[in-house]
Amino acid sequence: MARRDTAFQVEAKLMVAVEQRVAWQVLTDYDNLASFVPGMRSSRIVSAAGEPLLLEQKGESGFLLLKVPIEVVSRVDEAPLTTIRFRSVGGNLTSQTGEWALERHDHATRVGYRADIAPGFPLPPLIGPAIVGRDVRIMIESLAREMLRRADAKDRVRPAAGLPTLK
Repeated sequence: MARRDTAFQVEAKLMVAVEQRVAWQVLTDYDNLASFVPGMRSSRIVSAAGEPLLLEQKGESGFLLLKVPIEVVSRVDEAPLTTIRFRSVGGNLTSQTGEWALERHDHATRVGYRADIAPGFPLPPLIGPAIVGRDVRIMIESLAREMLRRADAKDRVRPAAGLPTLK
């Protein structure tokens, strides 16, 4: 992570032992993200069908007694199974742009995240980068756990005795 003036540049990559389709399904489960991403209170699509995808997310960031509400509306552009690009168009962030990138590697999927985030509120210079880094790490880890959970649930579905397992 790097800090430039009041903005943060964040990049993270990890390998998750799931099919690319499962990783994609988790990342694009917009209306349910808040159920498995800590700190996120709500996540919902606010655009009508056929319009550009607008995603509203609310949550909070912080450390100990310093808690800051986060609200962002993002324009989301998808390239199915490979890339999700986002750009803030509303909320209390001065700006936020970035992308999720998925890439198949053997029996796993490389999940990449990159974002430039400029909060619309002050963060203490000494702990601001640590807070942003912690929030991103928690988000990435919780998404990876959900990917693994869904892949495991899929693998646990077995046909009746004597029938082949379909994968």
